[in-house]
Amino acid sequence: MLARRLLRTTSARLSLRDAAPRILRRPTPLAASTSPLTFRSFSMIVHESPHPEVEIPDKTIWDIVGDQLSVHADKPAFIDGITHQHVSFKELHERARRFAIALAKNGVKKGDSVIVHSFNCLDYPTVVLALTSLGAVCSPSSPMFLPDELAVQVKASKAKYIITHKDLEKTAVEAGRMCGIENKFIYTMGKSAQGLKSIDDLVQHDDDSFQFEKIDPESNVMLPFSSGTTGIPKGVALSPRNMLSNALQVDHVQDLCGYSLGLLPFFHIYGMMMMHLSMYQGAAKVILPRFEPETFLNALSTYKIRAAHIAPPVALFLAHHPLVEKYDISATQFLVSGGAPMGKEVEKLVKDRLKVTVKQAYGMTEASPAVNYAEDANRKPGSVGRLLPNTQLRVKCTATDKDLGVGEHGELLYKGPQVMLGYSNNAEANKSVFTEDRFLRTGDIGFIDEDGFVFIVDRVKELIKYKGHQVAPAELEDVLNHHPQISDACCVRGKDAMGEEIPKAYVVLKDPTNAAGLKEEDVMDFVASKVAPFKKVRQVEFIDAIPKSATGKILRRELQAYENQHHKKANAA
Repeated sequence: MLARRLLRTTSARLSLRDAAPRILRRPTPLAASTSPLTFRSFSMIVHESPHPEVEIPDKTIWDIVGDQLSVHADKPAFIDGITHQHVSFKELHERARRFAIALAKNGVKKGDSVIVHSFNCLDYPTVVLALTSLGAVCSPSSPMFLPDELAVQVKASKAKYIITHKDLEKTAVEAGRMCGIENKFIYTMGKSAQGLKSIDDLVQHDDDSFQFEKIDPESNVMLPFSSGTTGIPKGVALSPRNMLSNALQVDHVQDLCGYSLGLLPFFHIYGMMMMHLSMYQGAAKVILPRFEPETFLNALSTYKIRAAHIAPPVALFLAHHPLVEKYDISATQFLVSGGAPMGKEVEKLVKDRLKVTVKQAYGMTEASPAVNYAEDANRKPGSVGRLLPNTQLRVKCTATDKDLGVGEHGELLYKGPQVMLGYSNNAEANKSVFTEDRFLRTGDIGFIDEDGFVFIVDRVKELIKYKGHQVAPAELEDVLNHHPQISDACCVRGKDAMGEEIPKAYVVLKDPTNAAGLKEEDVMDFVASKVAPFKKVRQVEFIDAIPKSATGKILRRELQAYENQHHKKANAA
């Protein structure tokens, strides 16, 4: 009976989304030792979510916030964690409505791309709601971009307008000039110093006669750009259904309750989805523009934040920094880490110190982003959790492209309503990232165990091959981060005297003034005592800091490029 149910569900999903639907015949159940939610159909092995399916309404987040007015109208929706100013759901909806009308009168229409260039702030959700209500495409960009970098995204997204934070307007104006966008089409969050129109200016006028059109839930309204850690950034086309699906999927396993923390940058898909989730749940989110230790801890303490969604570097801070002891953060019951892998050792350190539940989530921009999420009552150390509702997984051998079963390591491929429409204007990339039946190739190596828990091992392109063995950098980094004198580490492909590939570790010491106290040999011996011989670190270099993205993801390519150049110079000498 279970096999028939799984077959029926899977066939329906395939026929809904695929250009060329595949008919699956009766599956052959796997051996009893495998996951009860895994089935095999000839060469295809599909792992199903253990959760019941959730119904995804044909609505946008704009519609959802409108629905909240009957229940949470006067409840705080977003709170500035520094100034403590807040906006209620009613104020948020009204401000977004007026801003949308003003944008429409200035020419913004359905399908137009708009760059949103800002730190986290109270007006960010207003902008997202306003653009969604018009069916315009919100393309969030990093506030750390220089004009040249912002101009690249403006051109790639074919944006006609820019909405920027007042503190970033010089960058926006310069990027606009480079792309032919006039200042009259650049708007600011906060009062402009260059005479640009601000959101405050634009919402002063209302038009009760304005009619909002129905927005197709399958249309493109969000265009974040992939992180670019493995290549040139690409525009990821997401629909209202993609974003709302992921919010509902995570809602099934995570109730924010009360106040939650808005530290994750909204320009990043993880932060953007959590913004959608808090609005869907009618929960209050305390916004911080960036990570500053005392501001962060004060927000946790003042608002007694129960749920803190963070990136791994923040977890490292909580595990080691003495400042943590000065604040009462006992109300924080759990931390959820995402955006980059967090090893089991770091997870244990945070859990032991703070007595909190530490959970991990996994996803990517192309999946809005979450596909796995650890649950409160059902989790395993080091795992990113089980499959979210409505989500399927295949594990493929990187050498043969064959589907793999429970416990076998391979590339992870996902399918579900949260998976993107596709890369914008990039047919070649879409062809390579999707299988024929629209399973999304992640480029990540992992496995699913007999209980349905997924573990991430490493990225396909970052694996170190030592004498034919595949070595996962993340595994070695996890070991290194547990050394009492090491605060951070990154492993890359080094070269020995013969030019053969070996594991090399870049290490950051907790106390740089005591560098003489820890030798390269000590680090290598420490790792060797904890891993198989072929995984041993064979070169060590001490550095001041590990390069990371805004969300805490190790920028391994930067250290790899440095290492490659260093080896090239050494050979030339």
